Amino acid sequence: MLKRKRMAVTILIVAAVLIALKFILFPIVREIPVTGKYQITSEDYWVTLDKADPYSRNGSKRQLQIRKWHPIECTEERPVIVASHGSCGSIDNNLSLYRELASHGYTVLAVAHPGQVASIKYENGKKSGPSRAFFKELFSLKPDGAPEKAYEVYHKWMKIRTDDLNSVMDDFVAKNGSSRFIAEGHSLGGSAAYAMARIREDVIGVIALESPFMYDIKGIENEKFIFDDSDYNVPVLSIYSDAAYPYLREWDQYRNNAKFLDSANPLYTNIHYEGIGHMGLCELSHVSPVLTAIFDNGFQKTKAADQLKKLNEDCLSWIRSLHDK
Repeated sequence: MLKRKRMAVTILIVAAVLIALKFILFPIVREIPVTGKYQITSEDYWVTLDKADPYSRNGSKRQLQIRKWHPIECTEERPVIVASHGSCGSIDNNLSLYRELASHGYTVLAVAHPGQVASIKYENGKKSGPSRAFFKELFSLKPDGAPEKAYEVYHKWMKIRTDDLNSVMDDFVAKNGSSRFIAEGHSLGGSAAYAMARIREDVIGVIALESPFMYDIKGIENEKFIFDDSDYNVPVLSIYSDAAYPYLREWDQYRNNAKFLDSANPLYTNIHYEGIGHMGLCELSHVSPVLTAIFDNGFQKTKAADQLKKLNEDCLSWIRSLHDK
C-alpha cells in the first residue's frame, strides 16, 4: 500500500513538473493584434512535387504544407507574399507578420519545408519533424574551416528550397492566373527568398530576415567563397539583429550582405534592430522567451511583442512603397 502511495506521489510530482515546464517554456501570451481593416482567415492546403523528397527514407514524393492567410471580402489587387521559414522553424515562423499583412489586403502563403521544419502535417494527416540528415548537415557546417563542404550543403539547401518555392508559386499561378510575388523568409528561408529574385521574373521584391546570400555563392577559390555579386534588379529589404549585423564584414558567407549594405543602389534597404538576437526576428521570441534566450545566448533587451510590431510595421511600409511604384 505504501509503495503504491509513493508511486502515486511520484507521478503527481512528475506531472506537476512537466506542466510547470510547459508554462515556463510556452507561457500564455496575447495574440499580437492586427491593424488593417480587413477580417482575415487561413486554411491549409498541400502541393506535391513530381520528385522524390531528398529527406525521405522510402523515396516518397515531396509534399509541401502551405498555410494561406488572406483577407475576407477584399477585391483589391495586391502582390502575394510567399514565406519560407528558417532552419527547424515552423509554418507559423512569422505568424504576426502574416496576419498583419492579410489584414491589409495581402495574401500570404507560408510554406513548411519537409525535413527542415520543426513540424509538418501532411495531407493524409501524418506528421513529421526535422530530418536526421538535415541535422547532420546543419551541425557539420564550418564555413570558415571547411568552405568546400559548406558550399556543397548550401548548394543542396538552395536547390531544395527554390524547387519548393517554385512549385508553390507555379501552383498559385495555375489556380489564380498570373501574379506578382514578394518572397519573404527568415534565416535559411531568407536566403531562399533572395534566390527567387534571381530565378523568377514575377518576383518583384524580397524581404530577408538576417540571411546570407547563399544562392549567390557559386564556388570556392583559395578557401574563399566565389559570389555572383551582380546587383539585384528588384527591391530588397534586408533586416538584421545583433547576431549577425556586427559581423557582416567578417563572415565570408555574408560578403554579399556587406557589399549590398555599403551600396548606394536605391533598390537596397537595410535595417538593424539593436538589443535582440537572431530568434528575435521570428514568432518564437513572443511565444517562448525562454527558448529564444537559450538559442540567442541571452534575453533580448526589447519586449518581444513591441519588437515584432516594429518588424511588421517596417515590412508593411516597405511593401506598400513597393506596391505603389
